[in-house]
Amino acid sequence: MELYINSNWTECYENSYIAEAIAWSDNGNHATIYSIGNTSEEAYAKLVDALGELKLLPEAPMKDGNASKESPSG
Repeated sequence: MELYINSNWTECYENSYIAEAIAWSDNGNHATIYSIGNTSEEAYAKLVDALGELKLLPEAPMKDGNASKESPSG
């Protein structure tokens, strides 16, 4: 499985910002996870926290704002 997150994918919808992560499996399946915040930074932070709770990110993910490809920790 490959996981892609990018703070540049954060978009504004009405009065909220939405951040997303996309996961692809080797079998061609995919899933998208969204989070919402009052700012783009808050939406991204909530997304990273949620992915950490799901154990889809290492404990100290990189937060450089560029596209990153992470492998699940398990």
